[in-house]
Amino acid sequence: MYQKAIIQNVVSTATLLECDNKLDLNKLEANIPNAKYRPERFSALTIKMKEPLTATALLFANGRIVCVGTKAAKDSETALISLYDSMRFAPPSWLARHISYNPEFFPGVCLRFKESRTVIIVFTTGKAIITGAHTEEEIYSTQNKVYNSISMFMKK
Repeated sequence: MYQKAIIQNVVSTATLLECDNKLDLNKLEANIPNAKYRPERFSALTIKMKEPLTATALLFANGRIVCVGTKAAKDSETALISLYDSMRFAPPSWLARHISYNPEFFPGVCLRFKESRTVIIVFTTGKAIITGAHTEEEIYSTQNKVYNSISMFMKK
């Protein structure tokens, strides 16, 4: 009779991005706890997770994640979900003051800018509606201000 195998390490993979999109691993390193990125040594961002369980994730610029160090598939899944949750960043404080979002009533995020009286509504598709602008310059200024701040949160 053979002794039952003991699982010591589960390796799992996941994908965050579609197609040819790329992650900025330098920005992510600055925002994810226990993350290290040394592109001259290895092409992935290394993240040592301690909560809710111990695991290591390798996050590549193409959005692929390799998770190692757990002893069960369910634990590996939990680690990946925890990593994904840690990558959700709050918007910059200047932007948060202008945001309203209530998905039960309307599917878009509304951003209101008092200084220019413009309102921009951004949908999960990445499409947006800008209202209240009086000139093309005001439209482009609003678009650039918002896009530069939220582009890292948008699905690509």
